[in-house]
This record gives sequence, structure tokens and C-alpha cells, in this order.
Amino acid sequence: MRRALIVDEFVIQRARIEQLLTGIAGLEVVGVCNTIREFVEWLRHTERTRWPHLLVLGIPFDSWSPNDISALTALREAGIRVLALTTPTARMTARRVADAGAEGFITTADSEDDLVAAAEIVLRGGTIMTARAHAIIRVTSEGTRLSAQEARVLALYAGGLTIGRAADVMGIRHDTARKYLNRVRDKFTSAGRPARSKLELAQIAWADGYAEPSLRPGPGIQQHLVSTRMPKSGGRSADSA
Repeated sequence: MRRALIVDEFVIQRARIEQLLTGIAGLEVVGVCNTIREFVEWLRHTERTRWPHLLVLGIPFDSWSPNDISALTALREAGIRVLALTTPTARMTARRVADAGAEGFITTADSEDDLVAAAEIVLRGGTIMTARAHAIIRVTSEGTRLSAQEARVLALYAGGLTIGRAADVMGIRHDTARKYLNRVRDKFTSAGRPARSKLELAQIAWADGYAEPSLRPGPGIQQHLVSTRMPKSGGRSADSA
């Protein structure tokens, strides 16, 4: 019997995904969690024989911390395959999840049949990225790839923080944050896109998906994921493990 676990911060969306996965023959949903850190804690208290083969991961709006990415990388190294569910507002985090090695990507705008098909492909050892997911994750033709720390400081700075405040949020020295930001400017300049002001830098960051004009939009749920009633419990909650 193959096993799956769902990590998603939205209760209704998580419940609908659980219902869909439960309908896949030979697949058992062994738990649901709100965050990746909650999932890691669940693993610590669960026998290895009950660990999931597949993690369906709803990518949150906010950027993950380096610890979250490290946790995801460790899960991948443990043999847990990952199908990520993303939105345009989670573009930067989705790219970091892709860099961590997730095997599948789908968006909340894709159909429920697409979700089921993607889960089956990833479980069989394949990889999948829908066209909508590719449009979110790819770097545009004029885009510039940044390191995780460079992308983080850019997102915070483009979102309106001072460089000093961005450094405090990241837990690094102010001069280190400024060094990262200078590297970002140099990379954009080398690509023929000089950013002489904070606004110009923010506009490039928005265009390339490293930051969003609205960093935390309202928690909208796609209609196709809530069009049916809440399912009866089809898998055990992580809390009950």
C-alpha cells in the first residue's frame, strides 16, 4: 500500500485534496499537517514503516525560512517524493522548492483531474510540471537567477523594508545584507537591466517573480477545490498519530 501525507495551511483545501487522494486505488492518506515543520515533528513520533511515499505540499504565500528549505531537502534525501501545489503569489517560494528537488508542480488553477494524475505520476517515480506551474516557476527570458539569500533580501527590500530592517528579519549583519543587495544590483546590471533606485529594483523584482507588489494577499481558495462538501475523515490527522 502506498502512503501519502498532505501539508497545507488551508483547512478546506487540505480536506478536498485528502478526499481526492483517498480516491486513488492503493493509496492511503496517513496524515495531514498545517506546516512543513509540523510534518517533521510528526515524522519524529511515527514509525518509519508509516512514513509517506508522497508529500503533497501546499506552498504558502510567505517566503520560507532557510530552515524550512533545509527540512524539505532532508525529506527528499529520506526518499519522500514531493508534489507541490502553488499559486502566482507564492512564486519565489515555489522556485526555492523546485531548487530543493520537488518532483511535481501543479497550481490551484489546474483541475482536480490534473492533481490526481500528477500524484500518480510522482508516485510512479516520474516528474511533472503543468503549464500553469511552469509559467509561475520559470525565470523569464530576461530574468536573472539569484541565490536564496540574495532573493530573500531583495524580496524584503522590494517589499518596502530598509536594508537594515531586512537584515534584522533575516538575522544577519547589516553590512552582509547590503553586500547581498549589491550583488543583486550587479547581476541585474550585467544582464542589461540597471536599477539605480529602489523603485527600479522593486519593479525588476516584481517582473521576475522574486517579490510581489502585495506580499500577502487574502487567502482565496480556488472554487474547484471547495465545490464539494467537506469529506468524512479519510485519513488520520497528524495529531492523532
